[in-house]
Amino acid sequence: MLGVEEEVEFKNKWTAGKASYVERNQAMINDSDLCIFYFDENYRPKEHKYFKRCFTGYQSKSGTALAYNYAKQKKKEIINVFEILK
Repeated sequence: MLGVEEEVEFKNKWTAGKASYVERNQAMINDSDLCIFYFDENYRPKEHKYFKRCFTGYQSKSGTALAYNYAKQKKKEIINVFEILK
């Protein structure tokens, strides 16, 4: 990590919500050669019973899964700590 002096500022750094953390994760991935995750492919977030017009419930997506898949799509070198510790 020597030689890393640049600080990255994200325009939506203080904004909450799914879109802002997805954007921040993608910006970090874009600026990285190596991505380290703790990602279990079998994990599913808790299912919500009701969401606006959906009466059958819905399964939200894991933020880690979104970032992991984005890093794979960008062909980044990935270390998955979950796989190492299994």
